[in-house]
Amino acid sequence: MDISAEVAKLQAAYDTAIWHRDEAKKQLAREIREQQITKWELDHQKSRSKDYLKLKEGCRHCLPGWTFMNSVCFYFAFSDAFSPRSWQEARQFCINQAGDLAVIYSREKHLAISKLITKHELGSPRTPNGYWIGLRDIKEEGIWKWLDGTRLTTGYCIGEGWRRIDDRDCAAMYPRSSPFEIWYQAPCHHILKWICQMTTRSAG
Repeated sequence: MDISAEVAKLQAAYDTAIWHRDEAKKQLAREIREQQITKWELDHQKSRSKDYLKLKEGCRHCLPGWTFMNSVCFYFAFSDAFSPRSWQEARQFCINQAGDLAVIYSREKHLAISKLITKHELGSPRTPNGYWIGLRDIKEEGIWKWLDGTRLTTGYCIGEGWRRIDDRDCAAMYPRSSPFEIWYQAPCHHILKWICQMTTRSAG
């Protein structure tokens, strides 16, 4: 009888310990979930703060609808209110806004622009758009120049590089997983979206 009573006590103590262990696990899981939610909320607030600062900075330097990046104002024809256009038509739109098609000299500027259009296009259910930039080889086949006359030295062309193709005289950016294979030679009459740029208000 004494042995049976002792076994019962031990079993009860074991069951109690198991219950406390399980309760501790549940409590730990709740605290981890709460910490994760707090982290998400903090990250969200940080993101909103950054977006607000960017918007505030953009409003100070750029016209409404333009994005301030790398000390330059850019306009991305994301809105479906704008129909895709040929390279020349897209350029005329930019000129009408006191700007021109984007000239992308630096790696930093290229990466910032490619990240933005890739995020926008690949996050959409529709077929990704290409975007005209201010680069072409109209005057001399195979000699690519920016709109300010500067010759292209470093590019991020899709596929085999800047081949000599008679009817592909204008350049566009396409959203891709690799930002270093995002430019494409296209006939200037193709219908695409576009990217404008202009100097900031303080610089202009």
